[in-house]
Amino acid sequence: MKVIRLIFKLLIGAGIIYIISVMVFALKPGITDFFNRTDFDSREWINWEDTESSFGVRWNMTHDLINNYDLKGKTRKEIEQLLGKPTSESKNEMRYYLGLTGHGINTGALTFEFKNDRVSKFKIWQG
Repeated sequence: MKVIRLIFKLLIGAGIIYIISVMVFALKPGITDFFNRTDFDSREWINWEDTESSFGVRWNMTHDLINNYDLKGKTRKEIEQLLGKPTSESKNEMRYYLGLTGHGINTGALTFEFKNDRVSKFKIWQG
C-alpha cells in the first residue's frame, strides 16, 4: 500500500512539473514580447538597419506605436513623416518591414490600409 501511495505521489509530482513546463513554454513568447517592449522613437525607426545586433528594434517599438499614437485617420504623408519611406507600397497600402520577431525565424510587417488617402486600418503580421 505504501509503494502504491509513493508511486501515486511521484506521478502527480511529475504531472505537475509537466503542466508547468508546458505553460512556461506556451507563455514564453508573450512574456518575451512584454519585457522587450521599448518606447517608439521616430528617428531610431527611420534609421534602423536590419542587422544581427538590431533585429528586434522596430518589432519592440510597435506596441508603443500602435497604442500611443493615433494612427487611424493619418494621411500617407503623416505616416511617412513618422515612419520614413515604407518597405513597399501600392495605391491603397503601405508596408513597413519589422525584422525578426524574436520567435525563431519569424519576421513581421506593419501594414497600413488607406481610404481617401487616410489610414482606415492597420495590422501587424507575423510569420
